[in-house]
Amino acid sequence: MTPAEQLRRNIENCELAHPMFVEHTRVLKQHIDDALAGFAPKINRVPGPSGVGKSSLIATLARAYPQTRVDGRLQAPVLVVEIPQFASAKQLPTCVLHALGLQVVAKMTVGSLFHFMKKQLELAGTRVVIFDEISHLVDEGSRVPPRAVSDWLKTLLDQAQITLILFGIPRLERLFSANEQLRRRSRPARVFLPYDASDAKQMAAYAACVTNYARMFAAAGYPISVPPRVLVQQSYLLTGGLIGVLADFMRELARGVADSAPRALTYADCQMVLDDVSHAGSPHQLAFQGSGVEDTDVPPAAMKQAYVHVLTSNSTSVPVRKKSGDK
Repeated sequence: MTPAEQLRRNIENCELAHPMFVEHTRVLKQHIDDALAGFAPKINRVPGPSGVGKSSLIATLARAYPQTRVDGRLQAPVLVVEIPQFASAKQLPTCVLHALGLQVVAKMTVGSLFHFMKKQLELAGTRVVIFDEISHLVDEGSRVPPRAVSDWLKTLLDQAQITLILFGIPRLERLFSANEQLRRRSRPARVFLPYDASDAKQMAAYAACVTNYARMFAAAGYPISVPPRVLVQQSYLLTGGLIGVLADFMRELARGVADSAPRALTYADCQMVLDDVSHAGSPHQLAFQGSGVEDTDVPPAAMKQAYVHVLTSNSTSVPVRKKSGDK
């Protein structure tokens, strides 16, 4: 394997344990452990913008609670269920059964399918179901009433006594606004937000992620010869604080040197990969513009604009932060 190939592999497999990721993982593991220990089930939800790291969080939880086979039978204490686009409430049992590796018997009634699914979850020892992209059920233009989905989730919780963890973009909150009984069975939303450039502590955490990636490039023989402050600020304009988008940028940067011997990467290298990375920040302040020779700070207002654009474009309210001295 060449140094460039090794670098790409390392970047692809990198899962940064940044503070927000670690905290969400810690709390969700506590809830899962409670469910496995037999405590009362609850519904947990993690709304957040695309690219914030929800898929990585789900993958981490799935690895922490792996499936096994006992006498040939699947045991899945924690089951991850992917919800496809344009799914309906009636398809939810089928999605669960597919996650268990089972095919659906044709012409089953809705009631029979639900009870079959419930029995299979019992046989698999499932105590927690993680629904990925459940916000697909309330996408714009969806013909599925949010109430029908929320009623189905409430029934699953009540009848199967299974803890549910729901992941999706912020639109998933419509499921809870449509059903007071579902809200009463749920914990408050754990909103997975990007890092806010106007918060010094959060910006330091974002910068640490950029630094960790830069160290990986340098260790492979491809140091990034962009001043660290410039790299942090320009990448922030691109990502709006989304670590998933930062990871995409770093993967493309590594891919861009796939045919190169070890060498220093320049500002121009960063510019060349932008066509392959979705710009999440504000369209009014694009990243890595100019020649890169100007070692000037990005105005704080432009950084904040990138963050706000990520939130508003994902139908997320901008958090109101307390000023120093406020109680």
